[in-house]
Amino acid sequence: MQKIEMKPGKTIFKAGESADGLYIVGSGSIGIFFPTNKEMTEPDIILKPNAILGEMGVIDTAPRMATAKALTDSVVIFVSQKEFEKKLDDSDMIVRGVMAILSDRLRDLQKRR
Repeated sequence: MQKIEMKPGKTIFKAGESADGLYIVGSGSIGIFFPTNKEMTEPDIILKPNAILGEMGVIDTAPRMATAKALTDSVVIFVSQKEFEKKLDDSDMIVRGVMAILSDRLRDLQKRR
């Protein structure tokens, strides 16, 4: 895991990029911008401390669905795909299956927006 400090406006990841890990918001606020939000002036979702972002990409390895940017001075904790997979390997097979199904369903819902 890696602690990353970010200034307002800093892009964490962009829609369409491959997922290399997930992030946990330690402090500040992070904006999530879906591809339909062309102007990207106001985020579709605002994440606060303890929120997790980028999790779907490490569950199903599909490209990022949205763009994430720091809205304020922020600290995020990066958990690499490899670190996540190690934790997942230690979990039950049913838990892994349910996570994959939920991720697929969320992606389908997002595509319908």
